[in-house]
Amino acid sequence: MHNAVASWFLGPQGESKERLKDLFEKIVESTAAGRLAYHEEDGAFVSTDMMQSQQFSKESQRLEHLLKNFTDLLNKYSVPFFSQRYAGHMCFETSLPAILGYLSTIMTNPNNVAFEASPFTTIVEITVGQQLCEMLGYSCKRDESAWGHITCDGSVANTESMWVARNLKFYPLSLRLAMEKDKLLGSAAAGLKVPTCENPEKPVLFTSLNAWQLLNLRTNVILDLSTLLNTQCGISPEYSEQAMKKYLVQEMGKDALMAEFTATFKTETLKQPQYLISATRHYSWPKAAALTGIGAMNLVSIPVDVHARLKIDVLRKQLQQRFDDNVPVYAVVAVIGTTEEGAVDPLDEVLKLKDEFQAKGMSFVVHADAAWGGYFASMIREPPQKPPVGHLPVELPDPHRGPIDPVPEFSMRKHTESQFRALAHTDSITIDPHKSGYIPYPAGGLCYKDGRMRQLVTWSAPYLSMGSETESIGVFGVEGSKPGAAAAAVFLHHQMVGLHKRGHGALLGEVMWTSSRMSAHWATLSDESTEFTVIPFNEVDANQMRIIRDKIVGKDNATVLKDEEACKALRELGSDLNINAFGCNFRVGGITNSDVEEANILGSCIYKALSIADEPRDVKEVPMFLSSSTFKMDEYGECAEGLKKRMGLETASGHDVFVLRNVAMSPFQSSGGFVEEIARIFRVEVEKLLPPFIKRNTIKALQHNFVVQGTAETGKTIHLVYLPNFYDANCRYQLILSVDVLEVKPGAQIPPDERMTGIPTMCSIEDTTIKDIVSGQKLRAVVTKSSTSHRGDVILGNVRVVKNRSLSSAHRDLAYPEYIHSYLYGTPEEPYMDHAIVRAPNWQLTATKPVELDLEKPLTVEQLKEGVIVKFVTVPERAYQPLGEAAFRKMFRVGEFWDVEVYKDPNPATAHRSGLLDMSKAVLITKGKLASTQWPWVWEGLNAAREPWVKGKLIERPRTLTELLHVLPPVNELPESTARRGGAMPVAGKMPMGRIEHTTTNSHSQLFGRSRQETWADVISRVASM
Repeated sequence: MHNAVASWFLGPQGESKERLKDLFEKIVESTAAGRLAYHEEDGAFVSTDMMQSQQFSKESQRLEHLLKNFTDLLNKYSVPFFSQRYAGHMCFETSLPAILGYLSTIMTNPNNVAFEASPFTTIVEITVGQQLCEMLGYSCKRDESAWGHITCDGSVANTESMWVARNLKFYPLSLRLAMEKDKLLGSAAAGLKVPTCENPEKPVLFTSLNAWQLLNLRTNVILDLSTLLNTQCGISPEYSEQAMKKYLVQEMGKDALMAEFTATFKTETLKQPQYLISATRHYSWPKAAALTGIGAMNLVSIPVDVHARLKIDVLRKQLQQRFDDNVPVYAVVAVIGTTEEGAVDPLDEVLKLKDEFQAKGMSFVVHADAAWGGYFASMIREPPQKPPVGHLPVELPDPHRGPIDPVPEFSMRKHTESQFRALAHTDSITIDPHKSGYIPYPAGGLCYKDGRMRQLVTWSAPYLSMGSETESIGVFGVEGSKPGAAAAAVFLHHQMVGLHKRGHGALLGEVMWTSSRMSAHWATLSDESTEFTVIPFNEVDANQMRIIRDKIVGKDNATVLKDEEACKALRELGSDLNINAFGCNFRVGGITNSDVEEANILGSCIYKALSIADEPRDVKEVPMFLSSSTFKMDEYGECAEGLKKRMGLETASGHDVFVLRNVAMSPFQSSGGFVEEIARIFRVEVEKLLPPFIKRNTIKALQHNFVVQGTAETGKTIHLVYLPNFYDANCRYQLILSVDVLEVKPGAQIPPDERMTGIPTMCSIEDTTIKDIVSGQKLRAVVTKSSTSHRGDVILGNVRVVKNRSLSSAHRDLAYPEYIHSYLYGTPEEPYMDHAIVRAPNWQLTATKPVELDLEKPLTVEQLKEGVIVKFVTVPERAYQPLGEAAFRKMFRVGEFWDVEVYKDPNPATAHRSGLLDMSKAVLITKGKLASTQWPWVWEGLNAAREPWVKGKLIERPRTLTELLHVLPPVNELPESTARRGGAMPVAGKMPMGRIEHTTTNSHSQLFGRSRQETWADVISRVASM
């Protein structure tokens, strides 16, 4: 079978290029022959003389040159989906039949919006739609005909399905309103009878139904209404459409229709219907809700279990709640192949719930979002005994394609197969040929179990085209113009490969085998001896791990295939389909890192090293490709929490977790043991990235730097405000100390330096740890005014902690505080202030001079010694964050008083937890006003070197005072266009920011001696200049 599969592609190394060149030539010859055959007697319009002219030759050479330049750039910067080294997104090279179908059709460029513009490709698209319906389990018999069509993508298909569900839900209300407003229709249709949702066997008068019953008629009953008006009441379809038109939701809008119905029939206000959908939904669903007027707030997410599958028990509770509260439900959406995890929702259980609630009197559409997984239905379909349904007499090749060979196929797991068989009972299905169908973009698709559903979104009379083989597809759905080439590509692939077990199903069976083999490597890539860990999203138990190590890893396909135990274990590995998600972490001294943010940053660095998303890179520089995702706690819940636990990460903080993904789409990856090579490459790349993570998370003695508040003279008490860093375990503290200056060494006077007024007095404590600093022992320190030439050694003692707050991700808040809060401390004569930091990224705002207070009740010596919390009640931090220059100009104007509330700190000075600024239970001490007497020292260095690897280069944050001063030049040496750094504001309108660049700017590159690298803007310029 693998030989047949190989024949459908160009090959990772272009192995079939000669065959494809020959086929391309046949397309050109056929196109030219077709043009010549259309009234050859008209003669040639491009003569031999014209083609031999200098101008024609020059333009031909120019086209050739342009094509070469373009394809050179295309090959340099395009992602190599064709390669066995690509394991990122749901992409692989498109099949040869699909390529040929697209190219041959684009030569005539048919527009499938109207039959007259695309007679042949419209028939092709209708045929393709029927092929998809049958593969998915729908019937295409005349009396129960399903219908499908090609869209540009799954997002548009999902939007169309929501549009249909909305119109379907409100159609009975529109009819009832039309019967009330249009006396002719009302009189003629007075005897109309329909079955109710809860009692489908006993029809009742349509006019006897209340609003709830009208909103919950079954789908088939709603679709029958037009026919019933004709058969029961004799009303022509033309008249019913004319009478109803202005009352349709399409015309009135949802809210106006509901309001009009309520006013006309004196009912209670109707409640907004809702969508219920798995939390792993595609991002297109909120977009569709916005576009259809349903609103994303009415898109209710149903939590998922540890396998990332929709939780049926929660869905049942949500449906029951809506039934009890008279909230209609448009639809329930099950995802058949999530794009992040490859999970398949329990569709069979969803359908049982539909039956259960219809019996109670609540009806809704069941839609399957199988954009990714839809084509896997081919794995459960038998080869046809005769050519498949369709209008075109294209003969299929022999469906038996030879014996199984060293790239085996997998069948589905029982759970997964059950869900694919359940597709036949859904109302509509999204399926994307350009995903697991190996078709060129754009080619999405939407299929309806009852083809009449498409009439709900048409703007032409349904009866004009019902059942016509020459209908214009463009009247249905969202799109207008669309390429007939897409339908042609899908058709040729279907005809050549076949939508069954020995065709497309065999291809997907091979990639599922490859996916499971890759999953075995992810499970065993790390062990107790490695400094990194790889944890598969789909959990592997101890017995499976034993089998993987003993019988799978390191063994070729043929060997594994002969071992029944190995095959059984392999089949249970990985996701429901062919996506492997996994988390990465690291160890320091044999202890697994528990910081979620650090693990996430490592994962992000791995992703950037194995992709070209962050910067333009020649694809040859990327040894393999992976993709990534983030499991958000509000969407993944216990699913994400379970993964974090297995990764060794803390779960209390509620942080999201970053994961890497490998998607198996290539049938060649497991050939020749190449999965082993992918695992080896990954390990090498991870080991390259690890050292800075281990280094910055290893607690060790180093230099710690502080801003000095007060005068460093013998006998004085000063305050030291620590310069922290979020991304170094040694420095993840907001630390404010009160210390006594015991001794200033002789000759260590720190003279004023007017030239350096932008830099505050700094204090450095050498070769120690924060733990030792706060222990209370005497400290030898260096106090520096502006540069290493103006420094003095001092002895500090009587160290008292004012605030010692952890800045690790586990102890930070998930949201910025509503208003700016600062710690206020010192003495009544010299009160100082430092911005309270509870979330990253952030800025340290330190008052290097005493602030001015005008409070209703003065603060006591003891309160300031302990440190209180000041809330700036008119400065909304959440609105300003992430802080920038405009925010600083708004927030801090020297001498301006701000309204404040002063609270007793409800937490101990050394509290290490989140929620430190929750003032709901804090004691309000006083109110009043506060003014800054000097621009605060603004320090962005706490954000520095978040990702230690930037564009493949190692970036470390400045650690010593010398390094800090190197990146903080004197104020008067800064270019006029640069924001001022530190100290008083020397020029109006310029902000003083003690800033270390932590992004990949040119200044950053210059500071660390790096040459400028090419950007995407450079590539854009090269394209524009062709």
